[in-house]
Amino acid sequence: MSVSVMKKLTVFAYTDDSDAIIHKLMSLKCVHMESVDLSDAKENLSVSAISCDGRRAELEGNIAKINEAIVVLDKYAHRKKGFFASKTKVVKDKFVSDGYADKARFTVNAANDAVARQNEIKNEINQISAAISSASPWISYDLPLGMSGTRRADIVLGSFPAGTDLNVAGKELYSAGAVAELVSSDESGMYAALVFFKPDSEEVLRVLSKYGFVRISFGEINETADEYISELNKKIDALEQESEALKCKLKGLADNITAVEVLYDVEQTALNAVINKQKFVSTSQTAIIQGWVPEGSAERVCEKLDKFECAYELESPSADDNPPILLQNNAFAKNFEWVLGMYAYPTYGRFDPTFVMSIFYFIIFGVMFADAGYGLVLSLTCFLAVKFLHPSESMKRFLLMFGYCGISCIIGGVLFGAYFGDFPLAFMRNILGMAETDLPNLALLGANAANVALLFDPIQNPVGFLLLSLGVGAVHLIAGMAVKFYILCKDGKPLDAILDIGSYWLLFAGLGLLFLVPSAGKWVCIAAVAVIVLTHGRKEKNVVMKLAKGLLGLYDLISYASDLLSYSRILALGLASAVIAQVVNILGTIGGPSVGGFIVLVIAFIIGHLLNIVLNVLGTFVHTSRLQYIEFFNKFYEDGGRPFEPAVPSDKYTNE
Repeated sequence: MSVSVMKKLTVFAYTDDSDAIIHKLMSLKCVHMESVDLSDAKENLSVSAISCDGRRAELEGNIAKINEAIVVLDKYAHRKKGFFASKTKVVKDKFVSDGYADKARFTVNAANDAVARQNEIKNEINQISAAISSASPWISYDLPLGMSGTRRADIVLGSFPAGTDLNVAGKELYSAGAVAELVSSDESGMYAALVFFKPDSEEVLRVLSKYGFVRISFGEINETADEYISELNKKIDALEQESEALKCKLKGLADNITAVEVLYDVEQTALNAVINKQKFVSTSQTAIIQGWVPEGSAERVCEKLDKFECAYELESPSADDNPPILLQNNAFAKNFEWVLGMYAYPTYGRFDPTFVMSIFYFIIFGVMFADAGYGLVLSLTCFLAVKFLHPSESMKRFLLMFGYCGISCIIGGVLFGAYFGDFPLAFMRNILGMAETDLPNLALLGANAANVALLFDPIQNPVGFLLLSLGVGAVHLIAGMAVKFYILCKDGKPLDAILDIGSYWLLFAGLGLLFLVPSAGKWVCIAAVAVIVLTHGRKEKNVVMKLAKGLLGLYDLISYASDLLSYSRILALGLASAVIAQVVNILGTIGGPSVGGFIVLVIAFIIGHLLNIVLNVLGTFVHTSRLQYIEFFNKFYEDGGRPFEPAVPSDKYTNE
């Protein structure tokens, strides 16, 4: 529940060593590289940003090609894939030095060339297929398609619109000096060949235009349609054989996909180094590197830097610095850090609320989505995914958080008697035909015959559930005030803690006593109001302003009441999931004890409850997070920090 102490790292090294130093620091995964700002020193130092634009563009191009190759080769790779696939363990430097990188680049180029040629073949086949389609209506035409006539006569090929009366058109064309022969027809038109003497061409074309005739030209094709189509089909066969050969080649290349994936991480690591290198500056001989290192990792950084001829310094941040934030929490709370990150990181050196937040997140999530069956599904899904899917660190934390929240749901489900809603009772009533008087007596567990809840059923007792929700909210709000109390004391302001926080606790206690011991509660409330009115304006110099600000302090009581009412959303979300589950169980068991009823039960149970889990996990996550962000954090939280993002090698496919 603290923020790591940061040390500011400054390194002066030979420019020729800068690449090696950056790679070594990246391998430690504990150095947050920072852009160097030497604007104040430029008058005395001839420095400039390190230019790596050419190298960066080259690496980005290489990575794009590698990605394209991986996508293609993955289709043909014979390897274990899916949930149980693990990353390749490899030493990247050795991979490069032993020549495997060059072989992988050859595979990438060969795969991309093969794909490019396959695309060309597809385009060629499409073009040939289009040519075949255009020539197919003329397959019964005996003359070469490209023959346009003789010295004295013209031959014109074309089509009339479908439905044209060729008897009428033929007579008119004959009168104009042309003979029309219908070759074929289909839904799109009627294909005809026309022969006429050249002097009659103008009149013939006028008639053809009248009937919507579209001229078709086949250029220099000296074969009949049948011969032409036969040649085109041979070309398609040859192209398809070539494409099949390329497919076989890709299957062979796919055996090297692991090396290609390693190459991706090699090139991406080089790109990461270049991107970080662009943050630094250099003189003609010296590169200046800056970053932030957690205090606990400083020794490891020094060991790496001592191997180079360089000068370096690790110093505490000054008042003008803005160090990045690295949260430090136990194994449980660490899984909730990403929830905090979605809101904002704390200011450097201030209180990290992750641990306290994680406890309340666990509790509120379980109360809001209290169902033992749903919780079991959620926990098993998340924990098994972590074990078998080999997720990244961030995804692992995401899954573990929901896995732990699933445990909270199980606890809540047992307390409120929810096992996939009221499925056990619905099954016994509607499928087994048992009456309530026949249901097993669960009194030993603190439950009655029609209710398996150890505490109470929220649907049957919504008022009790509302009171419980508000009770959880009250504890949550007071915990936020307690954190503020602690922060003030830690900052050396115990009096402020007592007067600004303790006075409200006294008022809350008095309000509670009014219901238990009214006479004592009245005086406790009067004392608390007096403290608030007389002390909350103590920093003002004007007496009137002191009193006004003190009276205004009482208004915060309305704010606390408003915040407390926000926890009624626990009731709303809890009832929503329970009612939906109950409806699903009614639909699932409505068929009774029959084969058809059993089939309906299975389908409704799987689809209905799965949908309910998905919808309410999302809703519970959103509203539980909101209660942390709005109601809890506003009591004490000082945000404004930026996350610690160390420069690291790429590990998308590999581990070292």
